[in-house]
Amino acid sequence: MQNSKSNSCRKVILEDVNIPYNFSIDRNKNKLFFCINADELCDQSFQSAVVDLDTASPWIIPSIRNGFASAVDNNTSTVYLAGSDGIYRYNDHLKDIEKPAIIDNIDIFDMKFHELLYFVDTANLNLYVLKNGKKVGISFIEEYGIQHFTFAGNLVIFSNSNGLYYLDQNNGKNSPVWFTNIVNNIRGLVTDVKGVPHIVAQNGIYYIDLKTMNVNKLMSLQDGFALDFDKFNNMVYSDGRSVLKLIK
Repeated sequence: MQNSKSNSCRKVILEDVNIPYNFSIDRNKNKLFFCINADELCDQSFQSAVVDLDTASPWIIPSIRNGFASAVDNNTSTVYLAGSDGIYRYNDHLKDIEKPAIIDNIDIFDMKFHELLYFVDTANLNLYVLKNGKKVGISFIEEYGIQHFTFAGNLVIFSNSNGLYYLDQNNGKNSPVWFTNIVNNIRGLVTDVKGVPHIVAQNGIYYIDLKTMNVNKLMSLQDGFALDFDKFNNMVYSDGRSVLKLIK
């Protein structure tokens, strides 16, 4: 177990941000997509935002209501943003979403791109995949109350109130396996550039050893909320009201 990465340098990207959450990085353009809690003068609970990790220049994406989740296809630099009205593609030239939604009348809690777009519906906490413009349920993990998820090779790793599970998509049994509940207050699951799954929790950042399915702590945080990795596999994370990068 490690409490810090001793050979890394910490760089502050943003300070005094209102709970930066749900990170997704476009590794080709080095831009971080995330959500923040909206201020009291706004009629929304959440807002989608972007920050250029090279210049630390942030902006709010204006046309999405309650922007919360994001996902990036890093093969094509296609960015997906989700709010309380549906899922949209992001247009980098307009610095706004494209309308109409690619799927509407759905509120998204978590979202990842893994060959296709996968997402958790806030209404029932089931996992779906977008196929031919329609949501298709992942039947073998229905009613598990999924909060966060990520992919590691053939594995789907997800968390709920009982802990962490993995599902081997190449296993004919198609049955999720519970493997630990040692991490409390999980706030995100993400896979790094090398395919190693990581956990961000309130008290720190962890990684999952895929050979043993053991969970190991990398570093402690006061109030962790979000995590992703840039193209150089540098860790970008939030701690309280700050966005930081750990440069190797």
